Amino acid sequence: MSAMARFHFQVSDTDGKIRRGTMEAQSLSDAREIAHRRGYSIIELREVVDGIPEPVIQVATKSATSRYHTGPAPVRPYRPGWFQRLHDMFPVQTVRAAMILLSLVGLIWMVAGWRTPGARNPGAGPSRAPATPNLTALKLQIEGSVEVVGSSSVGDVQITVDLPEIPYQQTFDWTKMKHPRPGHFLVEVEFESTRKARQLIVHARKPGLGEASTEVIRITPQGGKYTNLKLVIKPGKPGKPGSV
Repeated sequence: MSAMARFHFQVSDTDGKIRRGTMEAQSLSDAREIAHRRGYSIIELREVVDGIPEPVIQVATKSATSRYHTGPAPVRPYRPGWFQRLHDMFPVQTVRAAMILLSLVGLIWMVAGWRTPGARNPGAGPSRAPATPNLTALKLQIEGSVEVVGSSSVGDVQITVDLPEIPYQQTFDWTKMKHPRPGHFLVEVEFESTRKARQLIVHARKPGLGEASTEVIRITPQGGKYTNLKLVIKPGKPGKPGSV
């Protein structure tokens, strides 16, 4: 039996709640099968790369600095704060007078530096708009056909559009897709991303039977129309590439 791999997933359950976590499976298609069997809609599914350590939460403990130490940290000598030291060095009236004076100075500084909202210093350069990330609009139109070896029914087939560089995955149920001809499908994907997609993989899955995938298709970052995809699902061979 082959070694189990770990996969990170982000799915939506039947109530529309987002769930995240990791699971163990023999392959990506097996992990996808497990998620679908549990009634989840896949948002993101990727294998955890070996060699990248999991984040470790470190809890740092501090020595107690209070006058009355009761915690597990080692006891440190008590040192009074600056306010307590001022209180011990100067009379209370002197400290209060100094604090009032500082408050008045701060108030005068605020009034003197007050500007009308929207006013700009004449000597300053032109104002700059806050930087925003560059978004690339991507629109894909994908058309192809599905053949299920040993079965004439494709009504429960699911088509998944996979853009691994973003990463992005979207799954379409056969009954909710457009069908230009019997056995053919037409799906459209449109969104904006700060990452550019240059690779496309299309998966066809029939629950309980098998799965087929295209080879990696090179695309432009803006997308385009990709037709004549042919996916052949053979029993017992999940994830085998179909012909394009």
